[in-house]
Amino acid sequence: MNLSRLFSVDAGLSLLLHCLKALVALFVNWLVLRHFAVDDFLVWSVTSSILVVATASDLGIGQYTVTKLINSHQREWAGHVSESLGALIPLALASGLFVFLAIGEISPIYKSTMAVLLAARILTIPFAAVLNAVNQFKIRKAVELAAYGVAALGVLAVVWTDADIRLALVVLNATFLLGAILTVAAAARYVSLRQSLRVASAVNSAQVFRGAIPFMINNLSGLLTYGGFIWLSSLVLPQAEVAKLAVLHSFVLINLYQVYDVFLKARQADLTDRSRLAPYRRLNFLFMLALPPLFVLAGREALALIGNPVALDLPETALFGLFMAFEMGNLFVQSITQVNQALVHRLNIYSAIRSAMLTGFVLAGLLPIAGDERLLLLLAYLSLGSMTAFVYLLRGLELHGADDDNPPGELDCPQAVRDKR
Repeated sequence: MNLSRLFSVDAGLSLLLHCLKALVALFVNWLVLRHFAVDDFLVWSVTSSILVVATASDLGIGQYTVTKLINSHQREWAGHVSESLGALIPLALASGLFVFLAIGEISPIYKSTMAVLLAARILTIPFAAVLNAVNQFKIRKAVELAAYGVAALGVLAVVWTDADIRLALVVLNATFLLGAILTVAAAARYVSLRQSLRVASAVNSAQVFRGAIPFMINNLSGLLTYGGFIWLSSLVLPQAEVAKLAVLHSFVLINLYQVYDVFLKARQADLTDRSRLAPYRRLNFLFMLALPPLFVLAGREALALIGNPVALDLPETALFGLFMAFEMGNLFVQSITQVNQALVHRLNIYSAIRSAMLTGFVLAGLLPIAGDERLLLLLAYLSLGSMTAFVYLLRGLELHGADDDNPPGELDCPQAVRDKR
């Protein structure tokens, strides 16, 4: 196995489709901003945010299902999907209720429609996990791109007919459900739908909840880092410093994280096979090594091209580049740990380290230090916390490899990986 495998058709297509989807999503949001009133755009943004939060309410069951599938024989997959589906039913109902209540005072028919569309989409999560388990993440990205394309046409129709913004939201939610149904159809190639749709017992569902706890905790700490980071910053930093972090976080870290995440998910089944990890580890090491100096040399100039109005100092840029390097490293070792059943338990302590990092960030931000110096202190602290979390999971991977005296071979490879050979 060599480095050329890292840039296979699977990974390349996944990245390309993700970028195209991002462009179409940007176009859809531009349509709403350009052709609707500001109040309508606010309704669009708030409702979209509610849908994102509700969709992420699977409590880690999605990643748990991927791990179970990768580490089991394909003939057992229908049972695992069925168990996950049974566990998701109450979560889907709760998410639908959340959407119904959170949307606000509007037509009950509209709220019910949005709730039902969202709840139905959540139930398709185990089938999306099937595609991850067979390195077919590109199919999911293709479906997402197609859904956004249909949504763009739907929003254009709403604009041309001067209809209400809420109709555009129904169109968006409906196209996402359509995409989810197509994902289920694609998964049918690898797992029996008839057997998968048999709802498992409450006992089996409870086992799924227990097994998903490490993934749930990890998702929550990740949500704070990438979802609530700027809000946390606003609690402890002056507005000018928050603006700097907002630019660095929103335009650099998030986009870099998403692209790398897509690449890793496109090869998720490979990550559980030690015989195939070496080139991935080399690539990740080079990525982490090159990121800080590259960001120092070109980061501020790249941000200037998009009209960045915030002045960034060299020390701030350097420390944020270091922080990003460790965050990319964390994403890599976390992706490996999540699909290795012998290491999943380490996500609990890992998440505690990440949460402590953010708690310390808030507490350190309350120190009576000048704004510029405080920002440097906080960036240094974040880099140290991210490095600690990275070393913890990396050490777990090294110990796991050292404990296995047998060279990796056919018996070490999960069924999903063997089937792809």
